[in-house]
Amino acid sequence: MSKPCILFVKHYSSNAGFILNDVDILKEKYDVDLYIAYTKKNILILASLLNQLLHHILKIGKYKLIYIWFGDYHSFIPVLFGKIFNIKSVIAVGGYDATNIPEIDCGAFNKSTLKKRIRSIMLEYSLRNADRILVVDDSLIKNENKYIYSDIPGKENLKDGILQYIPEIEKNIEVVYTGFDGNYFKKDGSISKEKIILSVGNSPNENEFRRKGFDELIKAAGKMPEVKFVIVGLNPVQIDRLKKQNLNNLETYSFLNMADLRKMYARAKVFAQLSMFEGQPNSLCEAMMSECIPVGSDVNGIPRVIGDTGFIVYKKNTEEIILRLTEALNAPEDLGKKARQRILDNFSLERRKTSVLKISDELVKNQKFA
Repeated sequence: MSKPCILFVKHYSSNAGFILNDVDILKEKYDVDLYIAYTKKNILILASLLNQLLHHILKIGKYKLIYIWFGDYHSFIPVLFGKIFNIKSVIAVGGYDATNIPEIDCGAFNKSTLKKRIRSIMLEYSLRNADRILVVDDSLIKNENKYIYSDIPGKENLKDGILQYIPEIEKNIEVVYTGFDGNYFKKDGSISKEKIILSVGNSPNENEFRRKGFDELIKAAGKMPEVKFVIVGLNPVQIDRLKKQNLNNLETYSFLNMADLRKMYARAKVFAQLSMFEGQPNSLCEAMMSECIPVGSDVNGIPRVIGDTGFIVYKKNTEEIILRLTEALNAPEDLGKKARQRILDNFSLERRKTSVLKISDELVKNQKFA
């Protein structure tokens, strides 16, 4: 007996492990047709949408469910076709598709230009008409970010989350945290922890550099010359700029393969996640699985992930950041073991697998196909 077929849609640039994990999870019970959307700038977006339209017209009849990672341009046509052909759709929301932060050009709800208005219209249609929205953190439903503008006197807190923009779709939203494999992310016993503060994140431009809090971490590094700082994920321009600052205690990388990254996690005693906005911080979770002691900003899913196993920065203030980093460096290494256990207990890959398959099964079984 053949398995039911699912259409899995993702953007070409979205290759994070947590997305590919969902593909593998669904393959356990379904035939998964992976569609990669190549939406780029300007007229190429239209070309991509037309290509998507042609693909779905030819194949839509074979699918029993449509599963999409992130709400954006690429979610519009699959959800539209799902409505037309009576096929249930799921959108997994990761963060960018639940906010609008104009200062750092972050968020798909931004309507400052015509292109962005079209994008937000497609996003809103997708979220309004999807049969289930899976968010990776509770804060992506409705949230008040007290950290992001804490260095600007009189500036109101940022209010975001899907319900700030589309309040009537609450019943369709479910929290399903991303999951991590405890056998894959674990500390190599032959590697000893060193006095290293590590931070990891994709920083293709200056807005992402600020969003990830790398600017604040650099300020702290300049005042903690006795401590080694390592940042992974910078672009070449950022690396060249930082080299000119002559910070002898700063080590930078544009990219580390997973084997080398796991070794870096194993070496670093402290992992810093000082983001201005973040859904569920996946690099932080990976680091905690590797027994790094976490230090994170009071933003979205970061405090939830850290719990009582690390230190929270409540204000965007260099002295407070230094204080929390110092506390983490001086903490016993057993706190890192506690951090690992917290991820195993609350954010395991098995828990996500159970939830994703349960939701998918319910949607496939409880619908009538045209």
